[in-house]
Amino acid sequence: MKTQLSQNDHHAFTNNYRFVWYILVLCCVTPIFQQEVSAQAKQYTYSEIIALAFEHQPLLKANQRNIDAASLQTSMYGKEYLPQMFFDFNISRWKYLLPNKQKLLGNSLNDIYTGLRINQLVYDWDKNSIQQDVAERSVDIDRNFQRKLRQAISYSVAKAYMELLRATRTVQIQEEAISQLKEHLRNAQALYAIGKVSNLDVLKANVQIAVALDELTKARNQILLQKNNINVLSGNILGDSFDIVDTIDDLWKRYSNKSYNGTDLAHLLIAHHPDLDNSKIQQELRNKEIQLFNTEFYPSLYAFGITNVEDSRLPMGNFNWNLGITVSYSLPFFRGSIVQEKIEQTSIKVDALKENEKAILQQLETTLKNNLLKMDDIKSRLHGSEKIVHLGEESLVAANLKYNIGKGNSLEVLDAETVLTTAKLNYNQIVIDLLEIIAELNYTVGIDDIPFSE
Repeated sequence: MKTQLSQNDHHAFTNNYRFVWYILVLCCVTPIFQQEVSAQAKQYTYSEIIALAFEHQPLLKANQRNIDAASLQTSMYGKEYLPQMFFDFNISRWKYLLPNKQKLLGNSLNDIYTGLRINQLVYDWDKNSIQQDVAERSVDIDRNFQRKLRQAISYSVAKAYMELLRATRTVQIQEEAISQLKEHLRNAQALYAIGKVSNLDVLKANVQIAVALDELTKARNQILLQKNNINVLSGNILGDSFDIVDTIDDLWKRYSNKSYNGTDLAHLLIAHHPDLDNSKIQQELRNKEIQLFNTEFYPSLYAFGITNVEDSRLPMGNFNWNLGITVSYSLPFFRGSIVQEKIEQTSIKVDALKENEKAILQQLETTLKNNLLKMDDIKSRLHGSEKIVHLGEESLVAANLKYNIGKGNSLEVLDAETVLTTAKLNYNQIVIDLLEIIAELNYTVGIDDIPFSE
């Protein structure tokens, strides 16, 4: 009996031990698995992010609802030309109201009346047609705003995308610099150990590494910031863990040597920019208002048909028929001056819109010229920046060689490393700045296509 109990206890202990072991293994494996999943986070291209932003951005969805509502208003004006039908039916008994009615009018105490009238607008001096045109052009304003929203989102995504790539490449540059500085630190420690250099070399290397680590932290924080911006622009559907495809080298090959003609871009701006188009539509709407005010002085013409019967019995008989034309005319004798003042007021608004259009055009053309000047400046600095990177790499190799054989000092190595890192960062900045200017040019001109197609 004791042997059997001991065997049971042994099996129970073994099972418990296995269970605890499985839990420990699971706890150890889970973080590794999570890291692998994180490392395999989905990568998005610029075109994919733009497509997601256009599909899920709440501002675009809200404005589309406004367009749909305004389109319904347009269809309502189109139905004003449909005939209008009016039907009346009433029955009353006079027993308690007029007890003497029987003496006056006969035996019946009932009074039954029914009437059917159909009105058809024949001519209203195009008033309804003008109102329909106004509604349709108002929808065009919302559509232009939708275009502008899409262009703004496209440019914002492009800028955040480029800034994220700038930060990513800055992290790579700083990590390379830290790796080289650590190698120099190991050399300095080895030389210090054999008494060839002082401890100051080791301290300088440590200080430089600390500075580089601080810059690395800033760049990594910038990555998180730009990822959050992209996620918000995409409607917050990308999640907390995602990556983007680095297409800088490909974009650089395609766009770095592309030339832009300021005159051609100005013509595109005038033809396509939604702000200028909206200004023209607003002027057209104000002119339509003037036409509507002028219709106040003209009558409206209706055709009508009437049938009715008045009786005291059910079913009724003796239907009456009548067909005719009605002229509805409200003479604005005393309101004529008010209407004329409204016309003058609207004409002044049209002139103001024309001046505003000129101001918008001047501002857009100024932005366009500034972008082209920035582009020329960036391209002029490109060759020098590339040359500095190559010279910095050669300088660092020479400084390290001299230091390792005891003919150089630590300051030369650290200065060479600083120059090379700064040169790489400057070159990275120039590349990103040029691509951002191209995206801004696309936005300034008002082109519907996204800046960088893949």
